[in-house]
Amino acid sequence: MKPRSLSLLLPSSLAIDASDLRSKTAKIGQIARAASVFRADRIVIYRDPDLDETELIERILNYAETPQYLRKLLFPLAGDLRYAGTIPPLRTPHHPDAEKIEIGDIRVGVVVRVHENGSWADIGSKRSAFLNVSMQKGERVNVRITSKKPLKAVPVDDDEIAGYWGYSVARAGSLSGALTLTPTPTPAHGLRIATSRYGESIDADLLRKIGAESGSEDVLVVFGAPHKGISEIMDEEKREGKGKSEKSFIAEFDYTLNVLPDQGTATVRLEEAVVATLAILNLAFH
Repeated sequence: MKPRSLSLLLPSSLAIDASDLRSKTAKIGQIARAASVFRADRIVIYRDPDLDETELIERILNYAETPQYLRKLLFPLAGDLRYAGTIPPLRTPHHPDAEKIEIGDIRVGVVVRVHENGSWADIGSKRSAFLNVSMQKGERVNVRITSKKPLKAVPVDDDEIAGYWGYSVARAGSLSGALTLTPTPTPAHGLRIATSRYGESIDADLLRKIGAESGSEDVLVVFGAPHKGISEIMDEEKREGKGKSEKSFIAEFDYTLNVLPDQGTATVRLEEAVVATLAILNLAFH
């Protein structure tokens, strides 16, 4: 059973091992694709003072998540999107292939014109859809098609959308701060899962246990940076000196997992760790 929500916590230094903007864009695009394949609801970028590229990461992740027909409206030409063409298409339900529109379809739109009696939104058709509600120009909105001639639609809330509808992107000033964020108001912190080569190796019993606990929880999956692990990042944040044990951070998490035991390479790239971790956890969730 899929968790109530699935959030990925990633460092602002996730592309520190990439040599140029093209490589950084490709790396972030692969993470966007993996997040979409495994139905992540949210990506939180926590600040790593070693390299803070939060703005770049956020822009590329948001660009990748936006339907192609809305990108020119929402993302003016900018230098950091120079290699946006290397980002793989997500092909999620809110990224429709064709212009064909049917009554009942749900589309992502952007308000392009407003009037006291309503608004018009670009939904990827040659014609703008009329909404019988006043909205703010430039606002992104999910709509359901109610008429084709003339083209009309009504706004819909997120909880009215049955299928996967992409991820949102948030920022946090630190990893500790990111761990306090929850997408739904709840007294519990949800299920926190850390990734580490010092963690517990996955087996069938552990998968079943995680699956049983995740069904009604907000699950947070935390990744360290390419050049340092989660424990080191938390040690730096807590300023408790250099002699702290590598395993002392485990108390912060419900599970600390090593999803690639006996790896055949000296290092595992962050985008590879994201895919491997989410693929394993997908078995637990289902």
